[in-house]
Amino acid sequence: MHYAKRKRGTMEIMLEILKSCEDQCGITKVIYGAGVNYLVAQKYVDQLVKIGALNVKIDGERKYYVITEKGKILKGHIEQFLKLRQDLDEVRGKVLELLRQ
Repeated sequence: MHYAKRKRGTMEIMLEILKSCEDQCGITKVIYGAGVNYLVAQKYVDQLVKIGALNVKIDGERKYYVITEKGKILKGHIEQFLKLRQDLDEVRGKVLELLRQ
């Protein structure tokens, strides 16, 4: 059974950023952790800061991001959502396969 690889969406990127910032992270760690370029990373980090999922910490000239309690809850919900979507995609594939027989 072959499934087309899906392009990563907002949920997957946000999840990778939240995982990257479980300790504390700079924008470079976000870029490498999420596998996105600077502009995309900054867009999502800004959004996560705005909703309170990440806090900004400034140490001299360096800016760090730290996941908040709300961010940990969001991370858990995104993981749960992605797992359910994967399960549904697998069941959908099985149904379509049976319908072709």
